[in-house]
Amino acid sequence: MKTKITFKIGAVILIFTVLSFSSINNEKTASSSRIETFTFSSNGTNSKGKIYLPDSYATNKDLPAIYLIDFTEQHFKLATDEFEKVIDGVQQIKGFDALVVSLENIPDIDAEPETFQDQYEVYKNMASYIDLKYTNNSTRTFIGKGSEGGLVLMALFIENQETVVFENFIVTDPSPKYASAIIELIEKDNISENQSNKKLHYSFSTSNDRAKCIKLIDLIKDAKYQWLQVESVEYTKSNYENTYPISYAAGIKYVFNK
Repeated sequence: MKTKITFKIGAVILIFTVLSFSSINNEKTASSSRIETFTFSSNGTNSKGKIYLPDSYATNKDLPAIYLIDFTEQHFKLATDEFEKVIDGVQQIKGFDALVVSLENIPDIDAEPETFQDQYEVYKNMASYIDLKYTNNSTRTFIGKGSEGGLVLMALFIENQETVVFENFIVTDPSPKYASAIIELIEKDNISENQSNKKLHYSFSTSNDRAKCIKLIDLIKDAKYQWLQVESVEYTKSNYENTYPISYAAGIKYVFNK
């Protein structure tokens, strides 16, 4: 009887040890991805950024980078989880990894066409720093919603082959001000044909000016830019405040051919 009891106790201890070891391994695996902060210089001013490094980064530095532009919302409820939703969008694609980069905090800025260059320069300089310190991959994606999405869209048309920073552009619910500015650029034929190949995922929700969004995307498609691939989506059952998790994931899948 004593032998049986001893055997049962030993078996319980063995099972507990195996489970504990398995749990420790799972915790280690789950925590191998991380978010780091860094400091970079932009036009003489130091700024703080943050970067998501996936599990595979430990053995693979050849990963594309996705740059999220995220400012405070001036007309809608502030979304504080955009960075996490971009990471979620990457993680939804099996066998795919990317770095996700943004400013460490969310600046209290209203992105408007008049201040485009100043705000764009910050992300241009951030990309240069990330190329130098974190990745060997030159593929860069610019992503944003609302006024920031308008800034992303403006960057697509302002950059040319000599000044290119980003190859992929994911835009959700761009502001009417930016939409009007870009419509004017296209209608006046002020878009350079000296462009490298680019991809655009453009989406809008029920909160946006539907007529203006459709006019803009029709102008882009009708122009038949040889250097540009475009996918557009209208989300008819969601608004500005809940479309971006879906549209970010869809945009990432599109620009990376997944």
